Amino acid sequence: MVSQAHRYLPGRAALAALTVGAVLSLSACGLPFLPPAFQGAEPEPAPTPIESEEPVEEETDFTAPETEEPEPLGAQDEDVFVLGIGDCINEWSADDDENVSSVPKIDCSEPHDLEVYYEGTLDESGPYPAGDTLNDMVNEGCVDAFEDFVGTDYVESALDFSSLMPTEDGWEQGDREYLCLIGQYGEQTTGTLEDAQM
Repeated sequence: MVSQAHRYLPGRAALAALTVGAVLSLSACGLPFLPPAFQGAEPEPAPTPIESEEPVEEETDFTAPETEEPEPLGAQDEDVFVLGIGDCINEWSADDDENVSSVPKIDCSEPHDLEVYYEGTLDESGPYPAGDTLNDMVNEGCVDAFEDFVGTDYVESALDFSSLMPTEDGWEQGDREYLCLIGQYGEQTTGTLEDAQM
């Protein structure tokens, strides 16, 4: 037989009797410690749901708002060193020494003067090329890349090119990169001139 030890704790019995007495005396003072069913009061009826007629559907218009096309930003000045193939620009202003540090870059979908079609690097060392030597080297690279971009030989094309090349200070700091830009002389174009065949 399994047995359990039970220990009588007179302190706990006295505490329980004291608690019951306190509750009864407080309830006699009017404090509702007992639920209404035990106090002899009638319980409040639960609210009954009111049935409505057919549900009313709200009409909602889910028509998407018309979106306006963003207005063109126009040309924004950009440092020439961030230009790359496919960038379009408008004519730039040079300082008194013919140096260009920023150009008015524009989205190619807007009318523009020139488009970068080739980036080249001169494999030259030594001092800055004198006279027209630098210009001749850059022009050779631009003419060689022209037909691949446009699809027409430069001599037969209605398009022309321009270039941006290192300054003497840039050359001394190791800059040998140049950019070739294509455009239609005296007219702006919209979109790219790649494979224009003109």
